[in-house]
Amino acid sequence: MEIQNSVAKVLRIIGFAVMIGGFILATIEGPGESNGGMSLTALFSGFVTGMLFIGFSEVIALLQKIHLQLSQNGSSAHAMANDKDEVEQPKVQKDWELSPQDLDAIQELYPGQNVRILATPFEDYCVIQIEGEVHIEVVELGGFKPKKITADSQPKLFHKIQEWVNNRSSD
Repeated sequence: MEIQNSVAKVLRIIGFAVMIGGFILATIEGPGESNGGMSLTALFSGFVTGMLFIGFSEVIALLQKIHLQLSQNGSSAHAMANDKDEVEQPKVQKDWELSPQDLDAIQELYPGQNVRILATPFEDYCVIQIEGEVHIEVVELGGFKPKKITADSQPKLFHKIQEWVNNRSSD
């Protein structure tokens, strides 16, 4: 059973009512010599206005469907979280590789620096080791452009990735 949005339902009913009203008005005015243009105008404007209402109702229904899918997947908490610590943990995906576009975008973050880029087992996160420096930097690739993640901005995530790097280097 699919949950329907009441606003979408009402807009759809209004749309059909406007279309039917336009048709009735056009038939009442009739195709007489003096009213021919008026009946066509009523028919056309009723159809266009009704379709606009139906279109808006469809947009609302699709947004409702997307909202329900996000709620079922638990992703709405991630999308709506204001507190950086409460953001859900990244998905662990063992085998993923950086695309050439990702590598170029990361190089743009570190112009003129020699960096080693390492894909973590956490989806869309990689570790950057700048030559000559001891500390690591974490970069998120999930958005439109790479974004540096710091221990201050997302401490849980940063420490989890740092722990993974330490365990990897001790092996």
